Amino acid sequence: MKKETLLLGAAFAAGVAAAAIDQNAAAQAALKHAGVADLPANALLVTPDYDDGRAVYDVTFHNGKAKFDYEIDANTGAVLKAEQKPLPTFTVPAAPVVPAQPVVTVPAAPVGNISEAEAKAIALAQAGLAEGQISRYRAKFEIDDGVPQWELEFTANKYKYEYTVNAATRAIIDFERERDTWWD
Repeated sequence: MKKETLLLGAAFAAGVAAAAIDQNAAAQAALKHAGVADLPANALLVTPDYDDGRAVYDVTFHNGKAKFDYEIDANTGAVLKAEQKPLPTFTVPAAPVVPAQPVVTVPAAPVGNISEAEAKAIALAQAGLAEGQISRYRAKFEIDDGVPQWELEFTANKYKYEYTVNAATRAIIDFERERDTWWD
């Protein structure tokens, strides 16, 4: 089997060596027929072959948009076969747009403003309560429309209290007291 391959290879080489045109001429014939002038690098392959006992060149190339397969007669340079197929297009999906996450910052009480403990003392004094009488206490500092303030919530004697105290002036901005249904 190996001898047959070698004999076939020798006959193949002899047939192509006796061809009237070389690989460059075969490539030029295919490119001219396709109307393609410029090719990307490494886009052309010319292979000597036999088809039905005739010496031919298989010329394959692409121009970035289509793939071309040609069979050129090695003796005459005539185009024996021409095929053109569009190259598949691949689109890379765009990266999903991830909205920027809001930066949540808890403002610290600026220097010159009252502390949480002072705001709590102001609210308790206005409510007529002592520290030991309250439960479920919560405090939050924020700046609302440029005004630094403490928002305080607590319960006492089956009532819920909500205070907003101006941290700069020590004034009570808002106050609510309502029956705490949690106890019922």
